[in-house]
Amino acid sequence: MKKMKLAAIFAGLVSVFTFSSCLNDGDSGPNYDLYEIVTVEDGSIFGGPVLKGDAWGYTYTPVASSVLAGLKASDGSYYKRVQVGIKLMEGEAITEKKSYKVSEVGLIAILNYKDFNVQADTLKNEYALVSLEDSNNKIWAINGYVNVPFTFKTKEQLNMNDFHLYAVEAKEDTLVTRLRQTKGADDAYQTGGALISFHMPFNDMEFRDIFDQVVPKSDTIVVKVTAKGENDKELVSTVKCSASNMRGSY
Repeated sequence: MKKMKLAAIFAGLVSVFTFSSCLNDGDSGPNYDLYEIVTVEDGSIFGGPVLKGDAWGYTYTPVASSVLAGLKASDGSYYKRVQVGIKLMEGEAITEKKSYKVSEVGLIAILNYKDFNVQADTLKNEYALVSLEDSNNKIWAINGYVNVPFTFKTKEQLNMNDFHLYAVEAKEDTLVTRLRQTKGADDAYQTGGALISFHMPFNDMEFRDIFDQVVPKSDTIVVKVTAKGENDKELVSTVKCSASNMRGSY
C-alpha cells in the first residue's frame, strides 16, 4: 500500500518541542502506513481506547489493547496527545471511510498538553511573545484541543505551566482566547519555540458560559488566539473548526 505522510500543517512538528517532549527514535521506521498526531480516547464512550486523528479526522481502533501499550505513562494511563506511526490491519486500505483497524502503533513524540486556564484574573504577569506560529506550523483546532505553536523569549528554562490559554469572549461565530506567558523577564533575549495542545474544559461552567454564546455557521466556528507581542504589538492567529467536533464526547 502506498504510504501516506502527515499533512503539511504538521511538517517538522518535532522540531518545535523545546520543553516537556519525549522522543522515541526507534519507532519512526519505514514500515508504518501513515503518520498522525492523535488524541487518545480512553474508551469511556467508544468501549475501548481508540485514536482520533488530527490530519484527516480518522478514528483508529486497535485490534488488541496491547497495540497501544507504548502510549502509556508510568502510572498506567494513556498520554492524551501524541505523534505516532500507524500500521493498518492486514486487508485495510485508506478509502473514503473514516474508521480503520490498526495492528501496530509506534510512539514518535508526546505533545505538550494541558487544560485551558479558567481563572484569567489569577494570572498576574504577561510577557511579550515573539509570534503565534513558527516556520512549519500555524494553530489548528480539532477533537476538543486548540493547538498553538509559538515563539517566546526567556532567560531561563520554561515549561508549559508558564503559558496559559483562556477564553475571553464570544463574538458571533468566534471564540476569542488569550495566550499568556506568565514567567520571564522584560530584557530577555534568548528565543525558544514550543507547541501546546490546550484542552477545552467543557466541564467548567465559566468556560461553557462563553463557548455556548458562540453562534456556529453551518457547524463551523472560528477560534481566535491573541497574545501580547513585542513593542506593544497585538499578536492574532485564527482557525476555523467544527463546533460539534470540538465538543465531541464532552
